[in-house]
Amino acid sequence: MTDTTNSISDLIEISEDGIAFYEEAAQKVKDKKLSTLFSRLAKAKSELAAELSGEVKPVAGKKKPAKKAESSLGELSKAYAGLRKQWPDAAAERYSRMAEVEGQLQVTFQKVVLDREHSFVVRVLAKQYVSKAEVLNKELRACQRSVA
Repeated sequence: MTDTTNSISDLIEISEDGIAFYEEAAQKVKDKKLSTLFSRLAKAKSELAAELSGEVKPVAGKKKPAKKAESSLGELSKAYAGLRKQWPDAAAERYSRMAEVEGQLQVTFQKVVLDREHSFVVRVLAKQYVSKAEVLNKELRACQRSVA
């Protein structure tokens, strides 16, 4: 079993954290364009989480590893909480961190795409998300440049 096989459930959880973060961010910002972008990010993550959840088969009696926080996924799972703390200020830094987090997620999902231990459906879902995320991340980086 590969690292990405073990992490699909974690990636779903991280995506769900991202949904909550971007939905909240869409409501907080006054700029319509940003609000729309954040809503689109939340929607892409929501679709991914829902579709992947339907493909992940729960293993009876399996507990999550306690050491998740030491992995790169553990760091990503903390990222949205950290972004929430930055929300009231440091706009340029916040957008930079958002773009960084989303880039790390893209790389992780690209690994899922290439991991043949996953079902074809999981790899296709990951590939579709990577394609959507590329476009949305470009828009996020453009926001970062306009604020800086």
